[in-house]
Amino acid sequence: MKRRLFVILLFLTGACASPQATATPLPTDTPQPIPSPGPTLAASSTPTLTDYQAFLPRQDEKDLRVMSYNVNWDSIFPADDPQNHDLRQFDRVDAFKRILRAVQPDVICLQEINYRRSSEQIGALVAEATGGDDPWFVAKERDTFIVSRFPLAVEGYELVTNGVVNARQQAAAMVDLPDQIYASTDLYMVCSHFKAGGGTADIFLRQEQADVIMSQVQDAISPGGKMDLLAETPYLLLGDFNIYDSDPHNHLWTLLRGDIYEESQYGHDFEPDWDATDLSDAFPSHNGLGAEFYTWRDDESGFAPGVFDRILFTDSVLILVNAFILDTTSLAPEVLNAWGLQAADVLLADQAGSYDHLPLVVDFRLPSD
Repeated sequence: MKRRLFVILLFLTGACASPQATATPLPTDTPQPIPSPGPTLAASSTPTLTDYQAFLPRQDEKDLRVMSYNVNWDSIFPADDPQNHDLRQFDRVDAFKRILRAVQPDVICLQEINYRRSSEQIGALVAEATGGDDPWFVAKERDTFIVSRFPLAVEGYELVTNGVVNARQQAAAMVDLPDQIYASTDLYMVCSHFKAGGGTADIFLRQEQADVIMSQVQDAISPGGKMDLLAETPYLLLGDFNIYDSDPHNHLWTLLRGDIYEESQYGHDFEPDWDATDLSDAFPSHNGLGAEFYTWRDDESGFAPGVFDRILFTDSVLILVNAFILDTTSLAPEVLNAWGLQAADVLLADQAGSYDHLPLVVDFRLPSD
């Protein structure tokens, strides 16, 4: 592919690193603007629910509910937990449990959890929070954890990093969905946390992280190679992508379109969905109302809220039936009471404006045999 160089002055924000301004040449195809989520996108990309009480329940008990949440460095564990990450500052144990109990997800992609934690500890926490007796299954890599009601196949599905440094690794697994509900269909997913920060190295690392993922996807949907998915196996790419408004965020194009940058190392461009089209972006909105779409906010930082977190999916084999970003701060008291939530549950601290990432939730309808 022929690529042209252009220079952009970048003023970037970062959830885990200080923003910087830097000029850097970035190879690209003909530049096109990334669509910014807004009310005009909601009608075509995200089902909107006008009743606050209607967005939380599933439309059908067979719908698969997936949640993605950057929890802010171990905030969901007690303050005296010896495995807490050095960056832990906030205590959100009870709020996290209330959120999980209300949402009742089937599969969760968590970010910013200390990699030293055991799978058993995470599984037990989620089981307690959701109120069930059945065990939860966990696949982890770095600070990314896939937590599932259903068994996970990890061996043979892990992200192949070709010997590059650990920063390229993300949690990946095949979710073994129950045959009595979904017949022979299973779900492959990659739970990611892309590099934060506005430096040139940060931008290029995000791009390489995306190249690594899409190299794996290309291998998986093509016969031969290191991994083969059964034809029309649905898959998700989700997590904290650290997509800033002022970033050219070519790594998002790579994920949506299969537009690999470093082709000599990671393979040629390809269409990533089974029907030879782009992936789709769920674009959930706050409480399913189609008015607010940001997934990250920090009122003390001086930076505008942004859509840092994404859930990308194969729309040829998955039907998006519901999508929302849970924002407890804007729910009426009677709705909070009905679902056992509190207004400050999505905040870092129990005070107005103390935001970070918000939880994303989507419901998919899968084909059945």
